[in-house]
Amino acid sequence: MLKNFKSYIPIFFSMLFWGMSFIWTKDLLNAGFSPIIIITLRVLISAILLYVIFKIAGKLDKIERKDYKLFMALAFFEPFLYFFGENWGLQYLDPSIGSVIISTIPVFVPFGLYFFHKEALHWQLIIGVFLTIIGLFIISISPNAAFNVSGKGILLMFLAVFSASGYSVVLYKVVKKYEPITITTTQNIIGSIYYLPFFFAFEMKTIKTLTFNFDTLYPLFALAILCSSIAFICYSYSAKRLTIPKTSVFTNAVPIVTILFAVLLGKEVLTLNKVIGMVVVLLGVFLSQINLKRKNYESKSWISAIKLRKR
Repeated sequence: MLKNFKSYIPIFFSMLFWGMSFIWTKDLLNAGFSPIIIITLRVLISAILLYVIFKIAGKLDKIERKDYKLFMALAFFEPFLYFFGENWGLQYLDPSIGSVIISTIPVFVPFGLYFFHKEALHWQLIIGVFLTIIGLFIISISPNAAFNVSGKGILLMFLAVFSASGYSVVLYKVVKKYEPITITTTQNIIGSIYYLPFFFAFEMKTIKTLTFNFDTLYPLFALAILCSSIAFICYSYSAKRLTIPKTSVFTNAVPIVTILFAVLLGKEVLTLNKVIGMVVVLLGVFLSQINLKRKNYESKSWISAIKLRKR
């Protein structure tokens, strides 16, 4: 781990920014911004900034024509489908609960890698999934034994989780050929193209009624610059130098960041069932990663392993 210390620093910032993203998104939703407006403006601002900056700097790789299908699939899973699930889900859930569900991504990523890239599964992963489901059930129950969390919100959040898993499956191929800057810029350009028809079809009247001031522009630009730009570049950088399963496990830190800042900012109060449920979920996610870290990826890098299989 010390040898790859520099590769862990970027993923730390990804988790920090993504943890805050739930709070910033919730602020915009409370200010009357619809999910489509938030995600369209967020990704569009990010795409324009990244393209202008890195095109001028000459840092963008030339994408081979055959690989555009991969980038279209990458952008479809994330940002397009992922943010539909996350932003709509946050309409019905507290940021802390939403971030806990998102933290289950490392549990499901190996399943996608197994079915599409023949990466091995292990029994700890199955137990981890089971514990995750139990933890989410505990979170969903209030002290008087009644459900107090929207089932619709949970389903939408899991749409985001499975979209992130699909993203990782495609990223597995893309990250071997292209630099993180190119990956993030291209996926956001394509993602904004996916969003714009929905924006013009459903939100032109709504956007005219919104107030754009510091309280709304700050979270919007924070989401665009920190979360959709810097965080994705950092994530792709770490994935390229570590492994996707190792990188995705850091998603576990997202709810910790979200909860810490939500409580410090006075945006929500923790209840005992939330604390217990979150601990169980994080335990399930952690257990699912033990074997991966010890056996599959400790002695050789992910890319080296692929090369050895081809020989």
